[in-house]
Amino acid sequence: MAEQPQNESPEIRIDRDGVWYFRNMEMTRMEIVQYFYQHLRRDSQGNYQIELGHEHCRVQVDDVPYIIQSVSSGFAGVDGRPCMVISLSDGSCEELNPETIRIGENNVPYCRVKKSGHEARFSRHAYYQFAVNIEHDPHQDRYFITVDGRSYPLAINQKTENGGPHVR
Repeated sequence: MAEQPQNESPEIRIDRDGVWYFRNMEMTRMEIVQYFYQHLRRDSQGNYQIELGHEHCRVQVDDVPYIIQSVSSGFAGVDGRPCMVISLSDGSCEELNPETIRIGENNVPYCRVKKSGHEARFSRHAYYQFAVNIEHDPHQDRYFITVDGRSYPLAINQKTENGGPHVR
């Protein structure tokens, strides 16, 4: 993997649905995709790249690099407190941080993942699993979820890390 000149289009792309492509051909070997996920980083300008030692390969990310595949109820920590568990497109699972949830364009939910290092979009399937937890407060006309007895408002139409709309 040689370093790529900045003016060339990246050979690797992650489309809006989280599908990885190399030179416009879908990557079907999941062990390679998972390996690339492990080495996916953002540079100081916010561009994605795969870093393998001293070599860097830019990655075009159409929306966000991670897609949330499912949402389930679970327990976290040594005290076993209730939480929501999300499974991601890289095959990993982690606790959903409800403070990072935002509602983007077309009412699509997003949240921060990987210790808040990246943003993820909920797939349609995951959204339906998540939506059963959404509540509405008619007095304040706001939507929220409750996790472990604490309410978290759902912020609407905030900017994506790749530059989408920003309206609060």
